[in-house]
Amino acid sequence: MKTKLLLNLLLVFFTTQLLAQDPNWSYIRKENTGIGGALHYVVQGDAFGNIWTGGYESSDEGSLVRIATTDTVYTNWSTYSEEYLPNGMIYDIAFDSTGIIWVGSEAGITTSGDGLEWTHYDASNTPFLSTDVEGIAIGAGDTVWTIHTDSDPTLGGLGSFDGTTWNYFTFSNSGLPAGTLLRDIVVDDNDVKWMASNNGLISFDGTDWQHYTSANSGLSDDSVWEVAVDDQNNVWALVDNAVDIFDGSTWTQINETDWPITNVQGRSLDVFGDQVIIAEGAGSRVLLFDGTTWTSEYMSLTMFDSYIDHDGTYWISGYGVVARNDGTGWLRYTGNNTGLPNNFNEDIFIDSQGRRWFANGNGGIQVFDCPNWEVYGPENEGLFPNPQTLYSTTIGTSITEDADGDIWFSYAGTSGYIIHIPEGNYTDYAAWTTYDNTNSTPWLQFIDELNATDDGKLFALADNNAIMYDKLADTWTVWNISNGLSGSPISLGSRGNAMYVGHYQGIDVYENETWTTIDLTPQGIEHVLHIAFDANDAMWLGTTTGLWKYDGTTWTNWNESNSNIAANYVTAIDFDANNTVYVSAHNTFNWPYYGGISFFDGTGTTFTTFLDESSPLAHKQVEDIAVDSFGNIWALTQSEGFTIYNPNGVDGFECIDRTLERTLGVGDYTLNSQMEGLNYPNPFSETTTIVFNSKDANPVTVEVFDVLGRSIHTFQLDEVAMGENSFPLNLSQQSRGIYFCKISSHSQEKTIKLIKG
Repeated sequence: MKTKLLLNLLLVFFTTQLLAQDPNWSYIRKENTGIGGALHYVVQGDAFGNIWTGGYESSDEGSLVRIATTDTVYTNWSTYSEEYLPNGMIYDIAFDSTGIIWVGSEAGITTSGDGLEWTHYDASNTPFLSTDVEGIAIGAGDTVWTIHTDSDPTLGGLGSFDGTTWNYFTFSNSGLPAGTLLRDIVVDDNDVKWMASNNGLISFDGTDWQHYTSANSGLSDDSVWEVAVDDQNNVWALVDNAVDIFDGSTWTQINETDWPITNVQGRSLDVFGDQVIIAEGAGSRVLLFDGTTWTSEYMSLTMFDSYIDHDGTYWISGYGVVARNDGTGWLRYTGNNTGLPNNFNEDIFIDSQGRRWFANGNGGIQVFDCPNWEVYGPENEGLFPNPQTLYSTTIGTSITEDADGDIWFSYAGTSGYIIHIPEGNYTDYAAWTTYDNTNSTPWLQFIDELNATDDGKLFALADNNAIMYDKLADTWTVWNISNGLSGSPISLGSRGNAMYVGHYQGIDVYENETWTTIDLTPQGIEHVLHIAFDANDAMWLGTTTGLWKYDGTTWTNWNESNSNIAANYVTAIDFDANNTVYVSAHNTFNWPYYGGISFFDGTGTTFTTFLDESSPLAHKQVEDIAVDSFGNIWALTQSEGFTIYNPNGVDGFECIDRTLERTLGVGDYTLNSQMEGLNYPNPFSETTTIVFNSKDANPVTVEVFDVLGRSIHTFQLDEVAMGENSFPLNLSQQSRGIYFCKISSHSQEKTIKLIKG
């Protein structure tokens, strides 16, 4: 007998796999957050309500992606550095009866039973002549069936794996027609394998091969794009502008006489109960059948795959988008609303609650409150707010936090947006305030940087002005060289109630309503790129002439001539709890180019330095640096996203759970002395057995809810024994989907997730 078992091991965000990475280095990128890269060739579901896809950018940049639809959490198994999979070009995903995942890619087949360790099959350890795996299906006994393509048709074929041995069938050793390009595969209830191809529909029952064409069957066209099997064991073959249905003896057809559109170029098909979805490729139209009526919609999207989940929700995947329709319209998940939208970034900020904030193009502003992402910009498909009320820009520029815990962030552009989030409660969207150049000052535009003082003053660098907002007085003031500044502002740094504005060869200080100037010409300091203060109140400057420190008496300089700092062009500075100094620096002006990160205890001339060419640092042009409470160093590595380094191992990402939900044998799991519960089989068709432990003999109440939380069945068990108990639960009158069974006594409670397939 079988029972559902959730493997709830927590995994550090970036871990060591069969192809091990350095545990001290990790990366946040577009390709390993959200739905991954731009090309989503597959959308598929598992038995637990999760949706799976693959996001592809290039052969070494992509992800296998799980979307947990109950809480919209995205989990990535990345090909970039983490190397869970050898290739990001993922064509198909399948699960066997126990939940083991099988992934077909351009480089072969990759499988895992727990999500932590992965095994790869290709031409080196199988008889495959081609490793381009276009389709996967699971047959009787959990035998894995795979179809392979190649530019040389003689190398394509059908693979099978029974858990021990791989077999590979080509036209030369089987009944596969010569010159056939296989496109899709399903297995019916009789364990017959059905394959769509450019040369008709092919079946294989383990012994005999059958080849159906328009010349010898009711197939209306020989070019079959996809094949599906419905719950009556009928075979559905998609042929461009029609679907041919075969019940084993008779062929019927659905075509443009049944549909509300013509000139259909169907490329993907799925059938679930009475529902059907057909997606075009470049035609960008999708056909939906709800059991009664066909409807069509234009998606403005090149679609690659389609799927109907156990709740009857329609899904499509395509270029840059995975979308769902539960009957209320389409919700689109993209790289611009599910994770880091762009590998070109402007700012990294870690707030007092440990949340990471990013500013960049295409996405605007993002917050990563592990494991959740929110994206604030015009490209987020309405999934989250875009607080820009006039002329929107996709470019976010800066984030800061004031002494009250309020978060402020800004966008570039002529409208000059600054957003205020009281107490940092970013999900309370109604409390947000948007400032632009119509309700603040006309000079609020082209914002580069934000910073705040302890007495409620926010400063913004905006088009050669230092603009100040007094939160207490609710007033705006524009400072420039005509009324307080001695140079065009470049950077901001705060200490207590004072704001320091860096420029060429000087720093202007605003405190107690007065401006003063620090002249840096005696030190030979040129452009002040960053200003920071350590725990001892010493001032540190990132400049074009290296790193500088002023302790109130003495100026000290570290540069390439007197230390091993990464470069003289120091872009950012941060400190950890031990007052260790971290800097980002680069030389991208004179050949040979170089750059990286450096850190030291603030004394001596020896840094720990990592340059891009001699370390796992992703890019030489490091523009920003921040250190979190776990000791992780976040480096903004120009066009390559964020590189994370921790000498003790990257930490603090236990919120990302890369384990798999599995259905295992009951012998693999023992109930403990608490009211732990399980059910078998799971998934089930009509009846399942609930098993639970009780520490006493008191009656228990059983209540069953649907996925919307509606109670559909309630009863009481009066005869309860100490220890293990069981009872049958009949849900034959309920539709397929996810349900929850809550078992409650006077002192205990347990909820079990049920899947009716």
